[in-house]
Amino acid sequence: CPEIIATAACPLRKLIATAGAHVLPVGCNSMPPQRAICLCLFLCVHAAHAGPCRFTLRRPLCSLSCLFGAGRCKGSMQKVPSSESGGAPTAWEMVHLKDDGVESSWSTVSFPFVSGGDIGKMTERLPCDGVWLRWTHGSYNYKWHNAPRRQIIASLNGHVEASVGSGDTRRFGPGETLLVEDTRGEGHCTKSLDGVGRWSIFIALPDDGPLAWLFARPTTRELALAALAALAAAALAACALRRPSGAGGLPRRIGLIGGLAPASTIDYYRRINAGVRERLGGRHAAEAVLFSFDQASVIELEFAQRWEEVGEQLARAGLALAAAGCEALLVCCNSVHHEVAFEALRRAVPRVPVLHIADATAAALSGKRRVALLGTAFTANENSFFAQRLRRRGLEVVLDEPAARAELDRLIYDELTVDVVREEAASWFVARLERLLVRCDAVVLGCTELSMLLDAEARKRYAGVVFDTATLHAEAAVRFALREE
Repeated sequence: CPEIIATAACPLRKLIATAGAHVLPVGCNSMPPQRAICLCLFLCVHAAHAGPCRFTLRRPLCSLSCLFGAGRCKGSMQKVPSSESGGAPTAWEMVHLKDDGVESSWSTVSFPFVSGGDIGKMTERLPCDGVWLRWTHGSYNYKWHNAPRRQIIASLNGHVEASVGSGDTRRFGPGETLLVEDTRGEGHCTKSLDGVGRWSIFIALPDDGPLAWLFARPTTRELALAALAALAAAALAACALRRPSGAGGLPRRIGLIGGLAPASTIDYYRRINAGVRERLGGRHAAEAVLFSFDQASVIELEFAQRWEEVGEQLARAGLALAAAGCEALLVCCNSVHHEVAFEALRRAVPRVPVLHIADATAAALSGKRRVALLGTAFTANENSFFAQRLRRRGLEVVLDEPAARAELDRLIYDELTVDVVREEAASWFVARLERLLVRCDAVVLGCTELSMLLDAEARKRYAGVVFDTATLHAEAAVRFALREE
C-alpha cells in the first residue's frame, strides 16, 4: 500500500492535493478512517489505469468494492480512458453531464496534460471551492434534480445509474470520475444499483463568471482573499471605534436575519424589544440591525434543497450585519438552520456568535422526556438538524402522522408565510396539539409562524407544554444583549 501511494502517477492525486487533502503513506494495519478513505480512493484510481476492463473479480478494484460491501460487480460499466497505443495518454478524460438551460445531456471532456516530471503527467491546476466526503443509502433513488453546483464526483465503491430526459443512461462504478454541470433545466435522475451504502468524494468547482479567472491562479487568489480579509477587518475596526462593545452599559447590538417570513420577523423584533424594556424599564429598547430577505428567492432554494446556496445567502447577510457592529446574530427561521446553510454562516463570521434556535429551545425543555416536533418537512423529520440537537440533550423526539405533517407543511408555505390565518386551520392545528399531548410531555412549534395559529387563550392554556421556538429564540437574544449569559 505505501508503494502504491508513493509512486501512483494519477492526475486525480494532483487534483485532490489541489483541493487541500493530504495523502500520506500508511500501513495496512489499524489505520484511521480518514486515511483509509484516501487510500481506497487511490487504490481505485491506480487500478483504473491498469487496463481497459475494470469490472472483474480478478482485479483489485473489484475486491475493494466487495470490501466496502458492494458485493459482486454487475459489469457493463463505463470504462476509463486507456493509454494510447505505444505511449502515455495526452489528457485526462471524464464523462461530462451538462445542460443547455432546458435539458441535460452527456458528453466527454478532456483535461490536457501539460507537465508532471519524470514520474508521470498532470493537468493544469483546477480551482476548487471545497471538498465533501459523502455517504448515501444503498436504497436511494433520487428523481429529477439538478446539481447544486459545478462539481467533480469520484466514486469509491458501489455502482450507480444516472439518466437524463432523452432516456440516455450511464452507469458508474468505483474509481470513476464525473464532471457534473447540469445546474439548470430538468436535471437528471440517479439510483443505486447495489443496494448498499455508497461512498464518494465531491469536489466543488467555482462558478463561471467575470471573476472566475481570479481563482485560477494561486497567487492572485491569495492576494484577493487577503484583501477581502483586510477590508472586513477594517470594517469591524471602524464599528468598534464607533461604539465600543458594552460601552455605557448599553445592550449588545443584535443582528437579525429575517424576512423568512416577514410576519415572524416582526414578532422577533417586538419580542426582543419588549424583553429589554421589561428588564431595564422606561423607554429602553434593544440595539438591533435587521437584514431582511426576499423570502420567495430563499424558499425556492429550499424546495430545490440547494442548501449550499442558502448558506451563501446567509453568509452574505451575516457579513453585512457584522460590518454594522452586531455582536450576535439570529436567523429568524427554523428551516434555514439546516446544518449545511448554518455552518456556512458560522464560517463567514467566525468571531460573531450565532445563536441557534434549536439550542435555545432545548435549554427550555429541562425536565421533559418525550417531545413532539412540528414544522416544515425540512425541520420535522427523523434526521433533521432540529431532531438531532434535541436528541443530544437526551430527549425522545416524536413526529406527527405523515399525512398531518404534509398538511402542516402546506399550511406553512401556502398560508402562514403570506399572512393567511383561517379559523378552520387554527382549529385543525389545536386538534393536532391535543392528540400529540396525550402521548408526549411537550410539543415544540418548530416553525416561527406556527404561533399565528394560536389565539391568546390557547397560548395561555398550553403554557408549559407547548414551546414556541421563535419566542425562546428571541428570549435568548435578550439574555445575550443584557449579558445575562
